[in-house]
Parts: sequence; structure tokens; C-alpha cells
Amino acid sequence: MSAAAFKTRSLSGQLIGGVLLAELLCAALISVVAIGHEMHGRRRSFDVMLRGRADSLMGAVQDAEDPEDNVTVDPTELVLPAQDVYEVLNPAGRVLGHSPIWSAELQAALSSTHAAGTFNFRTGRVHYRAVRFDGVRVIDREENGGIRRPVTVLYASPTRDMWHESVEAEWFYIAASVLLLTVTCVALVWFLRRRLSPLQELAAIASRVSTRSWEFVPPVAVLSTTELAPIALSMEELLQGLQLAFERQRQLTGDAAHELKTSIAVLKSSLQLLSMVPRTKEQYEAGLDGLLLDSERMEELVSRMLTLARMEEAPVEEDEPCDLQAILGAVTERLRPVAELQQVDLEGDAGESRVVAMPADDADVLCSNLIVNALQHSSPNGRVSASVQAQGEVTVLQVVDQGEGIPESALPHVFERFYRADRSRSRASGGAGLGLSICKAIVERSGGTIHIQSVVGKGTEVTVVLPARPSSA
Repeated sequence: MSAAAFKTRSLSGQLIGGVLLAELLCAALISVVAIGHEMHGRRRSFDVMLRGRADSLMGAVQDAEDPEDNVTVDPTELVLPAQDVYEVLNPAGRVLGHSPIWSAELQAALSSTHAAGTFNFRTGRVHYRAVRFDGVRVIDREENGGIRRPVTVLYASPTRDMWHESVEAEWFYIAASVLLLTVTCVALVWFLRRRLSPLQELAAIASRVSTRSWEFVPPVAVLSTTELAPIALSMEELLQGLQLAFERQRQLTGDAAHELKTSIAVLKSSLQLLSMVPRTKEQYEAGLDGLLLDSERMEELVSRMLTLARMEEAPVEEDEPCDLQAILGAVTERLRPVAELQQVDLEGDAGESRVVAMPADDADVLCSNLIVNALQHSSPNGRVSASVQAQGEVTVLQVVDQGEGIPESALPHVFERFYRADRSRSRASGGAGLGLSICKAIVERSGGTIHIQSVVGKGTEVTVVLPARPSSA
């Protein structure tokens, strides 16, 4: 499925949006808490102010100097806001005094609450907050300790100014929060973009990688970031492996096509020669034998290619040990007639059993390819020796010949597919340059290593090192 089928989302955009949303919620929560605290504080201050004014009203209660010995409220003792309203009552409910602003509606609203404390009420479109308390006014303290006169004070003040100041405070908090949020948003976006720039660089470099361009060089900023360095290094290693695999696959396809094209061209040429002029029975039989030989060579090439593909792609099965010494002995006996036909002395070291973690079929192919390759490059009266030895914790397989040797310049390429140091020998020997590639794939699948040493004119030594596995009793 193509990337276009999915809706792409920016990771940096999501991070910035998420952080900004969290910051906005925090700013809103702080503003609400601050506004609530401000409102609570202003209300308490307003209540304290009400009680203070009510206490001053209590001080204005004076002796009325009438025959009934009553008390009254002396307006000259009061300095109160004009918009406030009040009422002072004696225990019998008689009004001792009230504010200049007075009406039956105000009297009814103030007198409707009989419990002491603060309360709210409204008359018309004006909202009030009021306080009611019972007190005792002492008259003429100089005479016999004074006369105690109980009174009830009701005092109210409009809340318009308090709410106006509260709204101004709310707008201040909101404006301060918006300004702070704007500044922090700009700083946050700049900071996140700067800190996420290594990730964006990594994404930009990775987006340029394709089957035509494998260049992937992580920048220093990515490699110096703890979270991104493992990802970048893993991607670099992975892409190097993929590039190598693509190049090997491309090379295999080209080399295989070349080899098959050559074999098909030989077959076609042989058929054309047979059909050009009438020939004798013996000539036709010889021509058919050559065609059969070329067909077998093509079959062997395809078989080796399939074997190499299986070795490189199939996973290694666990718990598939084999006795390498026994398999080497069996392969040596099977190829002895081939060695005698080429007048080469083939020797196999029949040592003690050595069990390795390798499938028996792979071990058979490994030993066969190494010995056949040694026989093909040995001269008559030469010698090929194969042995299996234990060296510490590993098992070593060695195949040594006294043949023509491999040039030093060719040694780095002997394990490459279809590589032959002397291409003129391929048709005579039947080789296609895949034997050692197959051996290398088998050894690496089993966790081992393979190495070749050779001297021109003296011979070649192939050494395979495999992790040993103890044989079961």
C-alpha cells in the first residue's frame, strides 16, 4: 500500500499542538483559580467594610432626651456613602433611624431577613449586600456606669462598584494570561522546532534513499542525540546491507544471464552446424553428444544457482547437528574414482568424530565442492588432502591441493558469484564460478568462517572454521 493512501501527520506539529493545548489549559485553569481567589478576597473585604460602616452607625445611636427615655440616631455623627442604606431598630421593632435614601421596598427587603450575618437582596435593578447584627449601645457612662440600650443594625451597600472592580481584575488576569501564553507559544515553537531539527534532518536524508541512491550519512546533530543515534546507526547498517544485497542480486542476474546466454549460443551454434550440410551417422552422434554435454552444463548451472539461493535465503534449522568427520570420509570415498581418473592422489584424514551445528546435506555440499574444486585445479600426479581437526572450541576443515594456485590479485574475488581467475578453463572444467560462493553461504549460515591461502605454482589451502557442538552419547 502506498504512502499516499494514508493521511500524513507531522510529529513536530502534533508535539507543538499538544504542548500548546496543555499550556492553554494550564493558563485557563490558573486564570480561573486566580479570578476565584480575587472574587473571594474582594467579597471578604466588602463584608469587612460593611461591618465597619455598621459599627460606625452603632456609634451614632444617642439619647433622644424625651420623656420616654428613648434613643435615636444622630445624623451629624455619620459620614457614610450616599448610596448606602441602613436602618436601626429597638427590641420592640420601632425604627430609631434610617438612611436618607429610603422606601417601603427597601424597608421590606432589609427587614425580611431575621438572622444575623450578611445577605444579598435586590430592589429594582440595584443589587445590595447587607449585614445585620444585634448590639448594645451604652448611654451616659458617667452616671451609674451608663444605661444599656439594645438595638438591631441593618446596613446595606450596592455591589455595583465591587463587581465592576472584579470585572476589571478578571480582564487583567485574562490579558496577562493571553500575553504570557503568546510569548511562551512563540518561544515554545522556536524551541521545539530547534530541538526537533535533528529528527527532521534524519527524515529528509531518509526520504532521499531509493534503489538508485543508497547514500545515507546521518548528520552530527542526529548522532549526538541519545534517542536518535541508535535509530540512525541501525538505518545506516540496514541500508548498507540492502545496498549490498541489491548489488549482489543485480550482479547475479547479469552474470546468470551471461552464462545462460553463452550456453544457449553454444547450443544454437552446434545445432546450426549439424543442419548446414548432410553428415554421417557418426558425425550426428558426436554432435548430439556435444549438445547433451552442453545441456548438462546448463542444468548444472541452474542447479547451482538454486542451491546458492536456498543457502542464502533459507533459515538455519536448530538442532540439526552432523558428524563432519564422517561426512568428509564419505565424500572422499565417493570422489576417489574422479581423482584416480585425473591421476590425483586424494587423501582423507579419518580422525575422531566432530559434531558441528550444520545440516548433513549442507556439510555434504561443502565438502564436495571444496574437494571437486581442488581436483579441478590439480595437475596429474598431484595430491589433494582433506582433514577435520579440533582446535579448542572450534572445528577446522582443511582442503589442501598442490595445483596451479590462485594469483594474489584474484584472491579477494574467489568467493564472488561466477568469478573465475582463468575464464578459459570454465568450459573444459565445467565450472561456472559458483562452487566457492555456495561454500561461503553454507559456512556463514552455520556461524563459521572460510579463508583461502594460495601460492601460484605451489597450491591452495582452504580453511573452514566452524563452532563445534559436543556429540551426543
